Amino acid sequence: MKLRLANFIPLIFAIPSVIMGVIAMYHSKVPTIIWAQNIGFLVVGSIISFFIVSSKYKKRSNIFYMISILICLLFLMLTFVTPSMNGVHRWLSLGGIRFNVSMIVSPILIITLWKMSKVIDYRLSAVITVVISALLLIQPDASELTGFAIPMMVILCSSTEKKYLRTFLVGVLSILVVLSWVFLDTLPPVTYVEGILNLVGNMGLVFLVLGIMFLIILPLPFILSPPKDLKIPSICIGLYFIIILTSTFFGNFPVPLMGYGISPIIGYFIAITWYAKSKINA
Repeated sequence: MKLRLANFIPLIFAIPSVIMGVIAMYHSKVPTIIWAQNIGFLVVGSIISFFIVSSKYKKRSNIFYMISILICLLFLMLTFVTPSMNGVHRWLSLGGIRFNVSMIVSPILIITLWKMSKVIDYRLSAVITVVISALLLIQPDASELTGFAIPMMVILCSSTEKKYLRTFLVGVLSILVVLSWVFLDTLPPVTYVEGILNLVGNMGLVFLVLGIMFLIILPLPFILSPPKDLKIPSICIGLYFIIILTSTFFGNFPVPLMGYGISPIIGYFIAITWYAKSKINA
């Protein structure tokens, strides 16, 4: 029974926000090709997640985590090679689909950098954290930088007892976060991406309240019921989602899962699949 329930954890938490967003887009006559992508990736993500959670547990080597971090770094750097949008570098294109790279790789990086800080090298994890934060500042992406940097402060500070290192890392990362909010990008909001809650509200107060509730539940499993022996990374992943959800009220940032965008769906499924798999193996 435990296994069967865990298999559906990703779908249970992801589907309400995605479907509410789709309904709002349909109600506002957003082209089908837009909201159909969210449904398509919800289905694909659910299927892949189900099989990963159902598969036998395989212990990952330290090399696996290092390679994962290097691949994430490579994709972040490639965003500066592709054409920008109003001076903003956040996307990579595959065919006709644009992927917001940081929204996909941030959950992976938080998990793998936590692992690195514990079993490989705390100092290397700290250096990589600062490098990634600097890349997010240059993109620029205040929401993702804040969502990544603050959880990493928690992880890095919990990995060392040296007060001067804690102070230095918190200071550096805090400066980068502040700079990202001082120099916000000038991209205009899109009604069915950053403004999706307005579309939900246009359907009535009940829909707006439900929509907000569906967004609130996204980080709850990571915070309220972390897997055994993985409390810190789980809470930090939850904190990441809380921050990027909250930041949508202070700037023109995508509303994860509810607004149009397949990258947040992929990123959330990566995180919630890791969570479900960890709960089974706890």
